[in-house]
Amino acid sequence: MKGLSFKKIIFEHRYRWLRHALLWVIIFLFLVFGINEPEDISESLVTFLVYIPVIGLYTYGIIYWLIPRFLLKEKYFYFFICYCCWCSFALTLIFLDTYYVFYPLYHLKRPHFSAMETYRTIFALNRFARMNMFAMFFVFIKFFKFWYIEQQQKMQIEKEKISAELELLRAQLHPHFLFNTLNNLYSLVREKSDKAPNMLLRLSGLLSYVLYECKAEEVLLSKEINVMKDYVALEQERYGERLDVSLNFSGDIEDKMIVPLLFQPFIENAFKHGTSEQLGKVWLSIDLSVKKNQLYFKLINSCDHNNHTNHQGIGINNVRKRIELLYPGKFELQNGIEQEVYIVSMSIELHTVPIVKNLPAENMLILNHA
Repeated sequence: MKGLSFKKIIFEHRYRWLRHALLWVIIFLFLVFGINEPEDISESLVTFLVYIPVIGLYTYGIIYWLIPRFLLKEKYFYFFICYCCWCSFALTLIFLDTYYVFYPLYHLKRPHFSAMETYRTIFALNRFARMNMFAMFFVFIKFFKFWYIEQQQKMQIEKEKISAELELLRAQLHPHFLFNTLNNLYSLVREKSDKAPNMLLRLSGLLSYVLYECKAEEVLLSKEINVMKDYVALEQERYGERLDVSLNFSGDIEDKMIVPLLFQPFIENAFKHGTSEQLGKVWLSIDLSVKKNQLYFKLINSCDHNNHTNHQGIGINNVRKRIELLYPGKFELQNGIEQEVYIVSMSIELHTVPIVKNLPAENMLILNHA
């Protein structure tokens, strides 16, 4: 019984005997001791022992036969007919219990009923109500379990769907990022630049980050910032003095977590569809700050309005989908051209715990074990 919890008792199949025993003990204590004076306890005890087997048979017939076989399969007509027959059978057993067990136990004279009186006694409304009071209590618990399990399974399916979508987006994002980085290195190698070895070292670090560390659901924000710096440095080597870059990182960034490569598509987009399509001097500004659990990111780059309007790229679409999946209702994202500059403005409420978790195994229950 080590580690036994109320949740396990209620929902795990192996504890079915225990939860039913506890329910009947609670009913027994309530009926025998809870609503009677001390002098009436012995009579209540006998009454409970006489009638509870029939009520138990009636109750379990409903929750383990009628509901699974007819009601849950939407066979409402058959459910109604079978319920009426089962209820009539149980009421008849209660009448027989009263006539042949209860009366002799208390040395009461058994009355003689006519056929009509027997019918009225068997199907008396008060008998029907008392019998179903117990049954409906168990039915309520049964449907609550059905509802709870269904909700847990829907949550698990939704989490698995989100995980699958994220894996697809990640699979598209990483090659896109590596292609752009390799393209930068190729340009320098082709030019026989002395800066190529240094760029190769930076590229090696970026590859290690993408292939290994980005497999995690979240990474340290400080590492993500270092990757941003390395990528911008690679681009600076490519553009030389023609590119003016301003990087500003502030706030409490050391102990914060973020999904990997979240900002990278915006930076790639700025170079690919901004600076690379302009002649002369170009510039790029990145500001990132953290205040408590709120992150603010702003990217501004010079651009040619005519060339940049329709160049959003697959990376931008991916990052928007990722943010919607991972930070639902906890982000704001705006991007577009304003006065001949391209602006990306984003704020995110960072998570304090890992964002995508599998449900505990104890929640993965099967309905037919309820």
